[in-house]
Amino acid sequence: MLRGRARSVRSRIVLLLVPPVTALLVLWGVAATTTLRDSVRQSRAQTFTQKVLEPTDQVIAALQDERRMSLSALGDDATIGRAGFEAQREATDRARARFQTSAADEEVAGATRDATLQRMRRLAEMRGGLEPLRAEVDDRNLGRAEAMARYTEYIEMAAEIYDEVHSLDPQLVRQNRVLRTLDGARENLSREDALVTGALAAGRLSEDEHLQLVQFAGAHRFLYSDAARNLQGDYRVRYEQIVSGPEFRRFEELQNRLMEDGPSRGRPGVDIGAWHTATEAVDAQLAQLSSDIRAENTRRAGDEANAVLLRLALTGGLGLLAVIASILIAIRAGRRLIVESRAMAAAVDDFAQHRLPLINERARRGEWPLEEELPGGDGREGRDGGRFRVTEVDRIDRAFAQTQRAVVRAAENEARANQRLNEIFVTLARRNQSLLQRLLRMLETMQRGTEDPDELERLFELDALATRMRRHAEGLVILAGRPSGRTWADPVRMVDVARAAASEVEDYARVEVVSMGRTALLGPAVADTIHLVAELIENATVFSPPNTTVRVSGQAVAHGFVMEVEARGLGMAPEMMAQLNRLLATAPELDLDDSARLGLFVVAKLSARHGIKVTLRPSPYGGVTAIALIPQKLLAEPPDGSGPH
Repeated sequence: MLRGRARSVRSRIVLLLVPPVTALLVLWGVAATTTLRDSVRQSRAQTFTQKVLEPTDQVIAALQDERRMSLSALGDDATIGRAGFEAQREATDRARARFQTSAADEEVAGATRDATLQRMRRLAEMRGGLEPLRAEVDDRNLGRAEAMARYTEYIEMAAEIYDEVHSLDPQLVRQNRVLRTLDGARENLSREDALVTGALAAGRLSEDEHLQLVQFAGAHRFLYSDAARNLQGDYRVRYEQIVSGPEFRRFEELQNRLMEDGPSRGRPGVDIGAWHTATEAVDAQLAQLSSDIRAENTRRAGDEANAVLLRLALTGGLGLLAVIASILIAIRAGRRLIVESRAMAAAVDDFAQHRLPLINERARRGEWPLEEELPGGDGREGRDGGRFRVTEVDRIDRAFAQTQRAVVRAAENEARANQRLNEIFVTLARRNQSLLQRLLRMLETMQRGTEDPDELERLFELDALATRMRRHAEGLVILAGRPSGRTWADPVRMVDVARAAASEVEDYARVEVVSMGRTALLGPAVADTIHLVAELIENATVFSPPNTTVRVSGQAVAHGFVMEVEARGLGMAPEMMAQLNRLLATAPELDLDDSARLGLFVVAKLSARHGIKVTLRPSPYGGVTAIALIPQKLLAEPPDGSGPH
């Protein structure tokens, strides 16, 4: 039997260890493979530069030149030589052919990512769309704006090919971000060049073209300014030399002149040759700067990748040895630990999930002793009857058993203390009720025996004060779960219930009770319903301006009788109203930290006792309306008279 048990434990250990160990091996393999692939790819920096970056740069530059010349031809064929235009198209085709060769090269697949390789192959197949575009330019079947958009689409497709260098070097990451900004600025500058060249060739600058000119100029100025703030070292010096050089100043002078002159139907005040010379010089300088930054970034990424490969060779092997050692240690330790901890975990789970909630519930109801809910035994004294020495898990198990008993004793003591305190409060409240009842009878006798109006008014005030004190004493009894003390033998009309409730609040003079028909309430529910409605009326008077009235109305409905207490105050936030409605619907235990809502706790207790549904809703007058739905089982036909006992 023991051998069979050992085999069962061993199989369970294997089942427990195989998934995490397998996952660990898979994660280690994936991490090592991914790191190795990325490092190898980045280590081939020279291949990436020669067969990806340089062909892409050439294609973009050729497309930008062809775009400018195409817009010039659409403006006026006479502005460019046809031979030069065809030569540029041939240059674009050569750049594209070299690019196609690179995209098909097997070395490129190992030097770049799959996504970048897919973009290269998609761009290499663009000839089917470029030739029809050239034919439309030659036939002048499209406008300059459309030609600009279609050439720009190809250029943006080519710009997506630049492979992002993944690196942990913050400086390299920053330089790549700057490089992308410079590329965007160059493209905006090239678009501006093509736009202006076409407009100068046509001999007019339309309003739309002038607006685009301003947009392109603003875009490349912003992007170059943003990139300049992040350039460092020699690159910052080179950029400042470019923007302070005579070519750049000449370009900005021509650009500002075009923007200041605005749209024109006649020939703009800028010579097309001067514009082309200035922009070509500036673009060449900025293009060289971007190319040098990209080449350095690629080289540094390759150096970093080589270092990563070396670290991977060391840490990967050590990591594999560590994984194997961990497996062996886990098998040996798990074979003993799993068996011991499984029983203890089951005991803890049973106590937390089942026994502890039951103990708390019984303690709340005042039922004891509670130790019968605990499992027997004082913790294990070692497995197999002391045959093995007591382990740390055994000590934890024994400590847990002692903790269970301590929790039960604490729950019993707290329950007894709460019950004693509850009995004291109930006794004091009952005594106050008795004294206040005697006081109310004495005041009633004095009211009948006096004829002085002033004295009678003071007696009425004392009567109202004593009535409120009696209601507060009843509230303590109700919160303790006891009956309020007052009873009615006969049914009482609803309008009388509402009037009695209104008389138990301080500002009873502000309460308007509307006629409610002849529907009556059964005697056993009268006292609690009066108390419930009085709490709602008091809340309405307290949380509404003193110059407003509180209206109490009621009517019979299909499911019983609805009594509404409407306050014309400032209203309540929806979140707060939803919270109070949940409190009224669930009748929770009293929260001693929320003494401001004792009245609502009393309402919740009473509504749960009799099945009355109380809800709060916004009033049409801006305040809050409390609605109490009294069930049909509490209603009756009224007798000729009714009174308390």
